Amino acid sequence: MAQLTRKDVLDTLTEALEPLDYVHAFWEGGAAGFHRADEWSDIDAQAIVDDDRVEDVFKVVDTAVEKLGGTVARFRLPEPTWHGHSQCFYKLKNASPFLLIDLAVMKEHTEADKFDVWATHGIPRARFDKKGLIKEAKIDPEAHAKAIMDRLEIQKNLFEIFHIMPMKETNRGNHVEAMFFYLGQTFRPLVEVLRMKYCPQRYNYASRYIYYDLPSDVVKRLEELVFFRPEEMEAKVGEARKWFQETAGSITADGIRGKLAENNY
Repeated sequence: MAQLTRKDVLDTLTEALEPLDYVHAFWEGGAAGFHRADEWSDIDAQAIVDDDRVEDVFKVVDTAVEKLGGTVARFRLPEPTWHGHSQCFYKLKNASPFLLIDLAVMKEHTEADKFDVWATHGIPRARFDKKGLIKEAKIDPEAHAKAIMDRLEIQKNLFEIFHIMPMKETNRGNHVEAMFFYLGQTFRPLVEVLRMKYCPQRYNYASRYIYYDLPSDVVKRLEELVFFRPEEMEAKVGEARKWFQETAGSITADGIRGKLAENNY
């Protein structure tokens, strides 16, 4: 049997969901929302449904997935989820292992974030929208800048306290522990302040999308801070500290607002 394509999967889900009067909108986000979907992209699917029909939707999708040949694995996130919606992952038998279905089902009247800030999450690729529910929410530049500046003050203090933690385990010869301290306490905060400067709409995305969101020379320099030998740890911690301090000291509320405006957000 030929492998399923992205179109095969989305067409089957659409055909199953669109006729249902309790399913109001269905769209694809993720990489597709940024026009970056490729052979390694999963399917980030979202649906808005009647508040009391979430479980019915999953039953319909389960049946549709069986029509596609079934799954190797299925995992429903325990609730409440971090985002407040119901979510399930499907790894399909007859598809590339990368072509997972990542389905989030949202109640129509939920107060949870519907991933509707397109500047952050990309432009939804609507399959259907019966009630005009797929709408863009704009970033408030003032509120966003304040949130980043507040977070920046916290990060500056945390970094100064904890960035040295990898050296504790390096000095003990515990290089695996040292690397995980480094990635969490030294490298990740550096990436966050770089995002604040260059991509404030996704300042809290950690390393996700850095190859698209940050300048190429910045990414190249970050690569050099990730791939190194254990005996280089002290030098890399020192370099990361210097870069963190330079970047954190250059971030201003005006700069954040300007970057948002520059990118038309």
